[in-house]
Amino acid sequence: MNILILGSEGFIGRNCVTQFTEMGYQVFGADLFEQASQSYTYSKISRLSPELEELFAKDSFDAVINAAGSANVPYSMTHPLLDFEANSLDTIRILDVIRKFQPHCKYIHLSSAAVYGNPDKLPIKESDPLQPLSPYGWHKMVSEQLCREYTQVFQLQTAIVRPFSVYGAGLKKQLFWDLYQKTKGQGELELFGTGQESRDYIHVSDVVRSLVHILKDSPMRGDCYNLASGEETTIAEVVEIYFSAIGFSGKYRFKGEVRSGDPVNWKADISKLSDLGFSVKTKLEDGLMDVAKWIKYF
Repeated sequence: MNILILGSEGFIGRNCVTQFTEMGYQVFGADLFEQASQSYTYSKISRLSPELEELFAKDSFDAVINAAGSANVPYSMTHPLLDFEANSLDTIRILDVIRKFQPHCKYIHLSSAAVYGNPDKLPIKESDPLQPLSPYGWHKMVSEQLCREYTQVFQLQTAIVRPFSVYGAGLKKQLFWDLYQKTKGQGELELFGTGQESRDYIHVSDVVRSLVHILKDSPMRGDCYNLASGEETTIAEVVEIYFSAIGFSGKYRFKGEVRSGDPVNWKADISKLSDLGFSVKTKLEDGLMDVAKWIKYF
């Protein structure tokens, strides 16, 4: 199978390249960087350039996974237009290139659990109301509608995944990276929130495995899938597990401040994904130990 990873040098994209290559796929990738970080057929593609069309005209793909775009909620609050370009406008450009050049190619779109905002109840089902809190969440919601449009109007084969809190070695941003940087300072650590906020964490290796199940068994009719572990963990709990993994025994406290655009509690219903044969392989404690081993090099 020939598979194209868009955003192949991002965190999820890099892991897709590695795991799909190990599985024997012929892997192609495209991103904004000058060079690839590993060995695969890589193309640099900049926004508003004709290079994406050239790529689809040159090579034939059985599947495309779109792991590109911006994934920064605070940035979207201050730069909503740029976030729209990265998460909505680029999506329709990709879909239209597939429509014109390779309409039989399967397309998996990485949306976000941010489309749910603060859910009315837990666990969150794919059919629950979408009520995003940030421009990022709104723009991901728009991108999902575009996938459905191109499926219903142009019969493209699409599936949408809504990742919850993805983590793993190699992610140089978000909670675990930020916590490690804080441990290098002096005095008591001050952390955002109350600690009672909760997330549903999924290791990046399980993310890639779930995409394989979707490619093989989803009907690809604009179907949505929650991409998570199905387990709710409070921030206080995950911080304690993580600090134990990295060997940090200093003092810390939660300031009680909440960042605009952040949800309070998340837990996903993953029965739709489980029906395709998916099950979580990496427990949170094991995944965070893996992160701890990697992050101590920095």
